[in-house]
Amino acid sequence: MAIKINPRLTKLSGSYGLMSAGLTIVAFLVFYFLGQQPWRNLLSLILDVILIGLITFMATKDFRDNENVGELRFYLGMTIGFIIYTATALLFSLFYLLFITVLVPDFMDSYYISMVEFLESRKEFTIANGSEEYYNEQLESLKDVSASGLTLDAFGKKIISGLFLAPVFSIVLRTRQR
Repeated sequence: MAIKINPRLTKLSGSYGLMSAGLTIVAFLVFYFLGQQPWRNLLSLILDVILIGLITFMATKDFRDNENVGELRFYLGMTIGFIIYTATALLFSLFYLLFITVLVPDFMDSYYISMVEFLESRKEFTIANGSEEYYNEQLESLKDVSASGLTLDAFGKKIISGLFLAPVFSIVLRTRQR
């Protein structure tokens, strides 16, 4: 028995996924060009979660109200969310890899320098709450960071935020079965 997915659902989810990816890319660029280091900025992460959540909510509500005669089942909401956050994560990750390898070729050097500066600014705190050995391990581990590792990290953050938000909106917006 094959599962048939409504083509309107995939089209709507795909377009909202493109919008979500575009907005997260714009947010990244704004933070980057303002010198805020979006890979380390909590506000950037929160903004990504809000954007993905808002777009997922809008798409789920749009599908329920305009495409599915006011009805929404949990699995439909989860499918919409899955398509959106996966598209967002994939497209953003592709952009990010292109950005750090081609558009800004010295990105990895500046990333390493900024992270070393960050760790040095927290050296006393890290040693007080851990050990000097732990601090040195953190410094050494920065040498192993690669463009693919940073890209995978960005992908994971987008996927995880969607994994938490999609079920919430699917439950909130679902309609009762008759």
